[in-house]
Amino acid sequence: MHDIPLDVLLSFPLPNYEDPEERGPALVIVNAIFIFLVCVTVGLRIYVRVRIKRWLGSDDAFIVLAFVCTIGVTVLLTLANTRYGWNRHVYDIPFHYAEDALKIGYASKFLFMFAATFTRMSLLCFYYRLTHNSGISWFNWLLHISSIFVVSICISYIFANIWLCSPIEAYWTIPPKPGSTCLDEGIITLVLGIINCVADLLVTILPIPIIIKLHMPIRDRIGVIVLLSLGLIVTVAGIVRTYFIWKSLIASYDRSWYSYPLWIAAAVEIDLGVICASAPALRPLVASWFTYVHSAVSNKATEHRSASTELFIYSSRFRKLLMHSNSTTGSTLPSQSLTLVAQSVDESTGPDLRPQLDELEHGVTERRYEVQTRNIRSSDDSHINYNSR
Repeated sequence: MHDIPLDVLLSFPLPNYEDPEERGPALVIVNAIFIFLVCVTVGLRIYVRVRIKRWLGSDDAFIVLAFVCTIGVTVLLTLANTRYGWNRHVYDIPFHYAEDALKIGYASKFLFMFAATFTRMSLLCFYYRLTHNSGISWFNWLLHISSIFVVSICISYIFANIWLCSPIEAYWTIPPKPGSTCLDEGIITLVLGIINCVADLLVTILPIPIIIKLHMPIRDRIGVIVLLSLGLIVTVAGIVRTYFIWKSLIASYDRSWYSYPLWIAAAVEIDLGVICASAPALRPLVASWFTYVHSAVSNKATEHRSASTELFIYSSRFRKLLMHSNSTTGSTLPSQSLTLVAQSVDESTGPDLRPQLDELEHGVTERRYEVQTRNIRSSDDSHINYNSR
């Protein structure tokens, strides 16, 4: 609040420290969800590289550094929101909280920039490896220039914030000490925010033309392009963050209130950056998972076809038994047959019908033998009666 004009301070309502208006827990919830996704994604990435690929590259080292910085931003933003009043109006923040809140904001800006830079460098290292043996020298030079550009943005951001106030502690000292000066934080942060968006877009679209020309199957090329294009979501988040930079640091003096969506957008931007940068590395894991699912589905289909074939055999045996039973006995099979037919309707969950069919076939055979024996006896009796006459 050290750069808020006196007339603006006098226009603020009286502070309400007991029951102030608050933004709510949105920032904490968003941070919790996205940091969980980041942890899962980075964990799976390291698993793929260590257990499946069995090697780690420079892009993995950079993404781990980005992950550490992202964790730091999440912790600081959660702490500032729950303890130091970042979800309140600026005039409802107690003075003994204001300095600590400004220190947290100051540290968060550096961690944010480091996280964004390490994420971009991870992607650039991935591009280096992707085109290492392609023989396209001009693209390697383009990668060199892009790397220098990304590092230059980070250095510029660091020095711009270090020199923002003289002395440095004047940034968080309230009231300001005599002789201390600060530059316009809103303009500087807005310009750096726009440059960040340009860097995000550049790193996202940089490899697309060269991937199209690589000797890869069309499906693989489309898959890689789609994965890399996820970075456009990061660019959109950066644009949203830049808008709220203007809204909170230039268009209003109620910075804590209007910076609330700014910090949400910042957290989403770096979290999505890490997730999207790790997406191409998860491709082997996704491929193995699809292979497993396809195998499971194929096995299920094979089992279903086997069950259908077996049921057809059982049905054929049943019809044969029925014909023999009717022809030899002159009667139909007992109710057990009907039960068997009912059970054979359910192909997938019905019991094994072989024992019942074997038992039924044995019963029919015995009945057939009894009928034949009875017929023979009747024939003998008739022959004896005929001779006696």
